[in-house]
Amino acid sequence: MRSIDVDIVVIGAGPTGAATAWRLASAGADVLCVDRGDWFDYDAIDRNGADWELRRAGELHSNPNIRNGAFDEPIDDHDSPIKPMIGNGVGGSSIYWSAHVPRFRPEDFRIRTLDGVGDDWPVGYADLEPYYALNEGRLGVASVAGDPSVPAYPGKRLTLPTVGAHGRRMAEVFDRFGWHWWPVDLVVGRDADQPATTHCTHVGPCDLGCPSRIRSGADRAYAAEAVKAGARIMPRTRVVKLEHEPDGQITAAICATDAGSLRIGARRFVISGNGLGTPRLLLLSQSARYPDGLANSSGLVGRNLMLHPYARVDGLFNEPLGAMVSGEKAGLVSFEFYSTRADHGFKRGLKLQLTGGPGAAATARGAVVGRPLPWGEGHHAAFEARYDHTCGFTVCAEDLADPGNRITLSDTLTDRDGLPAAKMIYKLSDNSRRILDFGMERAQDVLLAAGAQEIFRTPLRSEAGFHLMGTARMGTDPETSVVDPFGRSHDHPNLYVADASVFVTAAAINPTVTAQALALRTADHILATRMT
Repeated sequence: MRSIDVDIVVIGAGPTGAATAWRLASAGADVLCVDRGDWFDYDAIDRNGADWELRRAGELHSNPNIRNGAFDEPIDDHDSPIKPMIGNGVGGSSIYWSAHVPRFRPEDFRIRTLDGVGDDWPVGYADLEPYYALNEGRLGVASVAGDPSVPAYPGKRLTLPTVGAHGRRMAEVFDRFGWHWWPVDLVVGRDADQPATTHCTHVGPCDLGCPSRIRSGADRAYAAEAVKAGARIMPRTRVVKLEHEPDGQITAAICATDAGSLRIGARRFVISGNGLGTPRLLLLSQSARYPDGLANSSGLVGRNLMLHPYARVDGLFNEPLGAMVSGEKAGLVSFEFYSTRADHGFKRGLKLQLTGGPGAAATARGAVVGRPLPWGEGHHAAFEARYDHTCGFTVCAEDLADPGNRITLSDTLTDRDGLPAAKMIYKLSDNSRRILDFGMERAQDVLLAAGAQEIFRTPLRSEAGFHLMGTARMGTDPETSVVDPFGRSHDHPNLYVADASVFVTAAAINPTVTAQALALRTADHILATRMT
């Protein structure tokens, strides 16, 4: 077994791991960041190929069990109606994401106090505000000032692309109803003022491999910058176990690589494996001293898995909507029903987000409406009558933590190293179901008022496990949490978690920038205490 020693090891080079490595390396720390995947080759995917949509539904799918790529590991998801949607490699899931990056609202950190459900976080919005700003500057976030649903924040705002004709159409309905709406906060990249890098022909929905969207990934925004700052990134390296001393100090990460086994010794260890990979590694690292896995004296590692249950309502219109015309679209969201209201019959709430219709191939095959277009004579006329004639709203519910929803180790499925795969166990709560049903009604109200002639509902999207949170929650009490407010393990003083595993609640908002803000804060804490 080869052996190397460094000061700090970061496990995972996704949005939070890459941000952590950058922050540490920028301060002069000796940092090694490892990831099971590789740097993503955007040129190799042939975004403009005629079979793009078919490959996006197969070898480039966001579900690793469908994608089954060279760096993917199987995930046992039979006990979950919502399937995993995550990326492996430098940049992680930000390679596949839609780059929508809203901040959590102040209330999201205090739902026990405000609504009597869940738990309050040991940190608040004010603690993360400077790290939100730092992260947004690194990513290059475009937004529109004045959203009344979030505190105002200063700083340069990059120009946001248009919400499009279909967005303006829906915004008019929200205005008539007196409901909140706002353009999304969108990563456009720090180089967005350079026209050569931002040209958009809009050959399809903003998606994986788009020459403009490449700027949004953590591989470019953080990982490449971390290397420039002196960090080493070691791809194609699978951490299979953490070793420890009798006193609980972590001593090494044991890895499997194409060239054989590797032992990485370090003074500090940061796990950034997302809400699935992080608890799996902690559970795999069980020993005689820690038979239930590392950092698990509370018994909460893997528990309290929160997802973002996701429904969808689409409308079919008689006329083209303009969602697919040339030019990048920013989209819009509504937080009108985000907070608890006594007359709703559920706690917390939802986000409505406008999306365009399906691409060309999916339209021809009957996506949304369930009626494939005729082939042969009449096909082109039928295509013109349906393509860009649909748009819809996603309904994202705030999931409440439940110890029964969890990540554990599979007893039937193993990975390439013969180790138990991660297993998702998840049941949709009655509260989340009521939120989704209510949200579908409101989405239908908007679409019908905007002129939709037919409505199509998807009560629960199975391919929606892109936000995995809560499986190594933070807190001040070691009996009820896994890590402290800085992500430091209660059980192992030189072990940290820097990803959405530490979330206490899920909100109804995309979690990535909140996870990155926490990761940057954790990095600063490590820097401030690394000599102790």
